[in-house]
Amino acid sequence: MKQRKIAIIGAGSAQFSGGIIRDLCVTPNLYGTKLTLMDVDEQRLHFITEMGKKLAKELNGELIFESTTDRAAALDGADYVINTAQDGGHSWASAMMEMGREAELPNGCIPMVYQMLFLLDVSHDIEKYCPNALQIQSANPVFEGGTAIHRLTKARTIGLCHGHYGYREIADVLGLDRKDVTARMYGFNHWIWMTDFRYKGQNAYPMIDKWIEEKAEEYWSHDDRKYSDQQMSRAAIHQYHMFGLMPIGDTPRMMDFPNMIGWLYNENLDVKKYWYSKQGGFDSAEGWTQYLEDLNQNLRNIERVATHPEARVSEVFEPVQSDEQIVPIIESLECDIKRVFQVNIANEGQLVEGFPEDIVVECEGVISGAGINGVHMGRLPERVMATAMNPRFAQCELLNQAVKGDREALRVSLLMNHGAKSLKQVDTLIDKWLTDPRNKYADVFQS
Repeated sequence: MKQRKIAIIGAGSAQFSGGIIRDLCVTPNLYGTKLTLMDVDEQRLHFITEMGKKLAKELNGELIFESTTDRAAALDGADYVINTAQDGGHSWASAMMEMGREAELPNGCIPMVYQMLFLLDVSHDIEKYCPNALQIQSANPVFEGGTAIHRLTKARTIGLCHGHYGYREIADVLGLDRKDVTARMYGFNHWIWMTDFRYKGQNAYPMIDKWIEEKAEEYWSHDDRKYSDQQMSRAAIHQYHMFGLMPIGDTPRMMDFPNMIGWLYNENLDVKKYWYSKQGGFDSAEGWTQYLEDLNQNLRNIERVATHPEARVSEVFEPVQSDEQIVPIIESLECDIKRVFQVNIANEGQLVEGFPEDIVVECEGVISGAGINGVHMGRLPERVMATAMNPRFAQCELLNQAVKGDREALRVSLLMNHGAKSLKQVDTLIDKWLTDPRNKYADVFQS
């Protein structure tokens, strides 16, 4: 039997890669897998590889490790490619976000287009070095990037995200036992809506309504709420009242996309703090800084257990399957174990009604040895379609034109921003981005 090979692109993330290694170690059906770790940062790559070996030894996980800085070598012969890389890392992403703030156009279009170009780069390499592999796209943007991959490459790809677990936060705030809660949600990644919410089989939406009436103000008054506490924020509840469905995961904070109503929540820092948290939410300068600090703290904890001989890596990565769907999906495909997952796949067969079949949607998917089969979810309510889904769809279309070198499409996507005041403002931002020496893809827009 051919040895199974899984390649992780952007493996330098200790938290992500460590989690995948742990999940493989607690999945005996996948023992014997060759795990190829790839990153451009040699120091981080060496650390992750040694940490992974230590963790596998602690958990008696039968894995074969190899590491490389060469993407082609990592992809060669791979059966599964997990792409978690953010090209240029958080520093370049932060720099692009700062460009937008300085131009008074604080949205994700510039860094999203850059990352989409990188995702296409990796997918073209998959076509060349492992054309039969399944790419598991964990790197953002899953919606726009996944659509570009589907349209412009032949790489078999499934996108995954954690956002759908937001319903659990709702259950926690309501004081419900998670094991008795079920939910369904769909739409576009980071743009999903909870169409069904049940507690012990009964409709639990009235419980949300009761919480809003009786307990919401007290909850929002707590000063210890962090930037990441957005699922039951004032903004999320405001959107629920507007649209009639709860926005799930990152959806409450993604409302500040161009031509959306999110500018209401982001006019200034005080307004952000009112709608989100004491830091102003994830997308404020303070919230983003705190997010990076939390990442660094997690890294320090991992480094501590990985570098001290007497410490155990399994102190951080406990020997239980995580919430990541990646390893269970691979197990389902390899061992013909039928399961339902939350996936991002092409809208073939109108899984989400009202959108073309070549766009990637987030929905349920039944996965087994027979492959990945999307579940028909239906059509969202008309108010959600008109006010939220259709504008986001239009933005995705513009960005997918932009990655083909269409500067005018990029320009229009920025002009749709509520902060846009002039063509000069937008063109100045684009020129600054294109002339930055860190921009590897500037030549795409040269005609």
